[in-house]
Amino acid sequence: MTGPIDRLRLRFPDAAEEAAFRTFYCLRFRHHTRIALVAGALLIVLFAASDWLLDRNGAQMTVALRMFVIVPLMLASAWAVMQPWIEQAYETVATVVACLVALLLAVIYWHLGAGLTRAGLGLVLLMLSTIFIIRLRFRHFAVFLLIAWLSFLSAIVAARHADPALALANTLAVSAAMVLGLYGAWTRESENRREFRLFNEVAEAKARIEDLLHSMLPGEIVGRIQRGESPIADAHQEVSIVFADLVGFSALARRLPAAQLVQLLDRLFSEFDRIAAAHGVERIKTIGDAYMAVCGIGSACADHADRAARFALALQARVAELAQESGLALNVRIGLHVGPVIAGVIGTRKPAFDCWGETVNLASRLESSGSHAGVHISETAWQRLRERFVTRELPPVSLKGVGEVRTYLLEAAHPA
Repeated sequence: MTGPIDRLRLRFPDAAEEAAFRTFYCLRFRHHTRIALVAGALLIVLFAASDWLLDRNGAQMTVALRMFVIVPLMLASAWAVMQPWIEQAYETVATVVACLVALLLAVIYWHLGAGLTRAGLGLVLLMLSTIFIIRLRFRHFAVFLLIAWLSFLSAIVAARHADPALALANTLAVSAAMVLGLYGAWTRESENRREFRLFNEVAEAKARIEDLLHSMLPGEIVGRIQRGESPIADAHQEVSIVFADLVGFSALARRLPAAQLVQLLDRLFSEFDRIAAAHGVERIKTIGDAYMAVCGIGSACADHADRAARFALALQARVAELAQESGLALNVRIGLHVGPVIAGVIGTRKPAFDCWGETVNLASRLESSGSHAGVHISETAWQRLRERFVTRELPPVSLKGVGEVRTYLLEAAHPA
């Protein structure tokens, strides 16, 4: 959090945040600074012409200073301000250039006999253009304004020929510009710091929302939602569907405290999510102690059956490890089938990605009729996996809503 002292002196307590604000506040407006410097150089050229018209005999030195010192300095700065190497020293260089221009203008006004008639206007224009066009943090503006003001006062004191009333008027004008400039610079930076904080908070909230969406939906689907696509529905010719269900969880639910039960389920499904991510598998949903996942949706994935098989075997191995660590009687039944599905997003307030079709139904039936001895797979899945995995044929099984089918038990992957 930013305290009142930090807000008053316009600095974030965290150095990294302050550096990020510097980029946000100063560096992203460098193209505006370049335009301002070029425009300022043209204005100096016009003032040089004015010097020549007002005092042709005494203007040689002032015109030379304007045309051969100030204008080249400003044009060189306009070029340098966009170079990568200037980034770290940007504010320091810009402040030094502005101070040099103020000093040179003070010399010019001191040298010109009639120069003090427009000295106040020149310094006021320099102050205001520096404050409101060139993006610098307040402390850099304060340094520049103080030097510009002192330079002007020095020129007034040194110009003994100056009209006292005119000198006073110019001094008041420049002093007022300095005070108003300081207030304007402080106010603008203060508002931009609040905007920067708000911008970061919005970005963080957006990132949290995106993380939540990615935890609920496949990455490609998130991108399509963000692009405004609706409805989202696709037919996939072949994917691998995996259903997993914890064996013995209902008995545990009757004897474990609610908090411990939820903690156990959270740990199990967090492990399932980690294993899914490692194998390129997408979690679709959880229903109680059941877990549904798919592989082959989204980007092309020719080995989706292999990934799903390795994922299923890894689930069984991890559940066995957790059961041994916790001393709880836990096992998992898994069904795997390969086939076509319809996939899409339903709902607007709480969007959910899901898959439908006979492939999903058959994978669910395989899980419910299987055992924890291995992964219960369909004949279609066996055709895809038999050369790279250890399998054995099971007696024909009658599945509800499907009839009698040939199924296989996936036991392990063949050694590489």
